[in-house]
Amino acid sequence: MILSILSELESTSSRLEKEAILKREKDNELLKRVFFLAYDPFTQFYQRKIPEYECNDTPHAASLESMLPGLETLTSRHATGNAAIYHLQTMLMALKASDAQVLERIIKKDLKCGASESTANKIWPNLIHEYPCMLASGYDQKLVDKMSWPAMAQLKMDGMRFNAIVRHTAIDSSVEFRSRNGKEIQLLGNLGQEFIKLSAGNDCVFDGELTVMLPGDHQFTDRQTGNGILNKANKGTISKEEAAMVHATIWDVIPYDHWKTGVYNIQYSTRFASLQALLNIFDARLHEKKIWLVSYDIVNDIDEANKKFQEYYDLGLEGIILKNMLGVWEDKRAKHQIKFKGELECELKVVGIQPGTGKYEGMLGALICESDDGVIKVDVGSGFKDLDRINFTTQSIVDKIISVKYNARIKNKQGEESLFLPVFIEVREDKDKADSSKVIK
Repeated sequence: MILSILSELESTSSRLEKEAILKREKDNELLKRVFFLAYDPFTQFYQRKIPEYECNDTPHAASLESMLPGLETLTSRHATGNAAIYHLQTMLMALKASDAQVLERIIKKDLKCGASESTANKIWPNLIHEYPCMLASGYDQKLVDKMSWPAMAQLKMDGMRFNAIVRHTAIDSSVEFRSRNGKEIQLLGNLGQEFIKLSAGNDCVFDGELTVMLPGDHQFTDRQTGNGILNKANKGTISKEEAAMVHATIWDVIPYDHWKTGVYNIQYSTRFASLQALLNIFDARLHEKKIWLVSYDIVNDIDEANKKFQEYYDLGLEGIILKNMLGVWEDKRAKHQIKFKGELECELKVVGIQPGTGKYEGMLGALICESDDGVIKVDVGSGFKDLDRINFTTQSIVDKIISVKYNARIKNKQGEESLFLPVFIEVREDKDKADSSKVIK
């Protein structure tokens, strides 16, 4: 039974134990199919809510295996709107309760077992596509020395990375908001329609960052407040009032087919000019602007780049991304885009918790964290609010990804790779993979 295997995976927080369970089940073709449907980023069902239904508790209930091909009706959008809801409801009603629960998890794109697509790909190589995302490299003098000048210095945003994926058919147009790991960001309101108009009838992917602006004063919230609201969009619990405060800052546009294959061999200056042209037409039609072009300057050498970084940093902003205008779009950590930041920061996976002592007795003391490859190990014990220390339990926080700022990468007393003075920033609901030790400075 698939649900019992998922429950077994959920019961352990050990990455090695999860891998051992999946290795035991490597010949289970149904489990393999379930993982593919749940985690493949290009397989979407376009259903935000599970309809009400009653399970089939008779001996004549359909098998999960026999029902999975019926999902093609949703992924191909042969059924949309009420017809799609009815189709899903009919499928769920044909299954017994345990199999219906697995189907629900597939539709929600979350098997709730703590095993991600990267874990699945270790057992079944190349089963699940990696979600396409171009990342900037950390500051490295060797990369700076190779920069082509003039270059573009863009403000490093302080929100949630996202894609607006716009598709057009003869029947309708649709937009999906996805985080950098491919998870759906459920945004209410008319932002989706604005991106459909901005696409000018082209299937394309806009790349940028979501931020939250307070109503009335046109001021963006601080990072923790804004990302707290945006995390609700990741969970599907954002309210209409909160969604109305969400704004999008964009810096790239890629044709959908090229984005899906992971390469678009058009230099950045051309892509950025296309984006500017779209926004110039689009902005004239809007009374209340919700989509913004990233702030940028053209810099002619490293001195001008450093000066622009310092200007932003003195204003309390994160810094800049220095971009080679000849760079192509590629699904990798690009060496032609470089982050300039005032503080070191990374994403780590929580693998356990330490109970608090003294005034924190009965609460969280520290989070036990690791890099994605397990090379860097560190206990993060500061930066928490009292409410965090109460709410963060093994069940709620283990296997989550958190952002941590720190002063330096060091070796601890045991000779292991660690971080000096780590401070908790926030839980990253939009990420399910920590940074590798190779990119942590």
